[in-house]
Order: sequence, then structure tokens, then C-alpha cells
Amino acid sequence: MPHQPGEPATPVQLVSLSFTGLGVRASVDGRTGREAWRKLRQRHPRLALLAGVYALLLAGLAAASVVRLL
Repeated sequence: MPHQPGEPATPVQLVSLSFTGLGVRASVDGRTGREAWRKLRQRHPRLALLAGVYALLLAGLAAASVVRLL
């Protein structure tokens, strides 16, 4: 739908999450680090929760493998 004069424009939003074996990296509207995570939690709380659960699962698997090797 084209933008009508007098209506507020919808802001463009760019959210990127990278899930790797070393962790999770967030980028929101060109920002990274803590500011990106803060914006991600505000705009997409379920996605931020999913990323946190992934990081905890990854840390748990790494700890379990270390304990298993000892």
C-alpha cells in the first residue's frame, strides 16, 4: 500500500540473528552489541527468549561434554 500524505510513515526495521556454534549475534537497525539486544527484547521478546534458550542449551552441551571427557 503506498504512503498517503498526512499519515505517519511506518519505520523500516531490520533484525538479524546469527546462530553459530560459538553463540548468538544480534544486529538491529545497524546496531550490534547491548543496544541491539535491548531493541530486540523490546520489539521481539519471543525471539530474544529463543536466542537466550539457544545460548543456555549450547553452554549446557559444552559443559556436559567437558564433564564427560573428565
